[in-house]
Amino acid sequence: MTEQEAIDFCKNEPEAAAKIILMVEKLAARVKELEEKLSLNSNNSSKPPSTDNKLQKRKKTASSAKKKRGAQIGRSGTNLKLVATPDEIQPLHPSHCKTCQHSLEDEVSVKIEKRQLFDLPIIKMEVIEYQAHTKICPCCHGRTKASFPDKINATTQYGDKLKSFTNYCHSFQMIPYERISELIEDLVDHKISVGTIYNFLNHHYEQLELYEQKVKKQLIQAKVLHSDETGINIKGKLHWIHVTSSKYLTLFYLHAKRGKMAMDDMEILPNYHGVLVHDHWKPYNHYDCQHAYCNAHLLRELTRISELEKVQWSEDMHQTLTQMNIAVHKAKNSDKEALSATKINTFTKRFEQICQNAQIYYPASMQNEVKKRGRPKQAKGKNLLDRLSKYQEETLRFLHDFSVPFTNNLAERDLRMVKVKEKISGTFASDRGGQIFCRLRGYISTLKKNGIAVLQGLRDALEGNAYIPCGVGC
Repeated sequence: MTEQEAIDFCKNEPEAAAKIILMVEKLAARVKELEEKLSLNSNNSSKPPSTDNKLQKRKKTASSAKKKRGAQIGRSGTNLKLVATPDEIQPLHPSHCKTCQHSLEDEVSVKIEKRQLFDLPIIKMEVIEYQAHTKICPCCHGRTKASFPDKINATTQYGDKLKSFTNYCHSFQMIPYERISELIEDLVDHKISVGTIYNFLNHHYEQLELYEQKVKKQLIQAKVLHSDETGINIKGKLHWIHVTSSKYLTLFYLHAKRGKMAMDDMEILPNYHGVLVHDHWKPYNHYDCQHAYCNAHLLRELTRISELEKVQWSEDMHQTLTQMNIAVHKAKNSDKEALSATKINTFTKRFEQICQNAQIYYPASMQNEVKKRGRPKQAKGKNLLDRLSKYQEETLRFLHDFSVPFTNNLAERDLRMVKVKEKISGTFASDRGGQIFCRLRGYISTLKKNGIAVLQGLRDALEGNAYIPCGVGC
């Protein structure tokens, strides 16, 4: 259709032309919406890097652009070093002189050069047999049998070392049951059934019940907590794994719901009154504590607004928040406990000025004659701007209190491996399996945060001595 034919059609068929125009507008809006979704990546949204288009180059940040490949300046090396007490020493003596072939067997060494080989020992299944002897008393002729150790209660059974290793493979290395069974068979030539592995995990889960209750009490008294949640597949249905963690403690919780009901059932946030770091998800705001928002999320949203709306304020805010973070890190590295009042005031005024100046990009919309239910739809940039203005204190809490971090990366790191578990195994076969994973994974995370050897910590838990960091407010 030519331009003149289109004009004639609009004159002759105005109703049909109006319908076509409305349809085109809807299609254009739909195309724009789909284009926006396609342009989402880990740099401008909460999508993980694994979902990025590998053919597109990721935008480099100012900090990453300065880094060169290889080890960074100040990084300490991890080369092998000689140990003072090797497990085995193999002396190497020369038998004859290289020059005249005279025997040197009776000569004393004048110098010893040492070289050490680090290697794994040959792994094999160790079987310990306990023999309970029965003896007859020469006085009363009574028969007395020796008692077996408390944990030896069957004719044959597996020990805590094997159980701990198996559970470590499942809950930390994310290896599925069948592959754990195959791994152990390859290592020690002994086949363990999938059902036996589940029994190992279930026993560990029960032994850690008291540990979990104590950890909840310590988390409630911590000065700063981090919270987050992620979806997980349980028997084909969407469930949620919630995490509440501190610098030294981690607790995971499986629930069918994502919101406040699950957080209440977790029994931490309803009783917490410290600083809670989280993303800007509304259910967290219901709790009577101080809140601090994850600025990593905000930086990604600001990047998104800059790409979509081409506005200057989002770039200015991104730069300002980044400079605040750098200033706080420099002060911490200089062993300072806080920024100067002058610097805080300067940053705060700049933040407020950007929010105020940004209003010119979003003039008040004209009221429609026909009022629609709910809030009027706004641009994404306006929604973000309103949030920054309303929650300035929560956004900038890191600037005033050095115990509050700039991001919620602690909770996100704790949850990241949960997604790895889902990618490897696909799903949990039961609620119980998900609960077992959460409790064991939380315990192992706590061990790692405190520098405790994981396998030893798992064995201690089986003996009823699960590790719990000392002190309140961990």
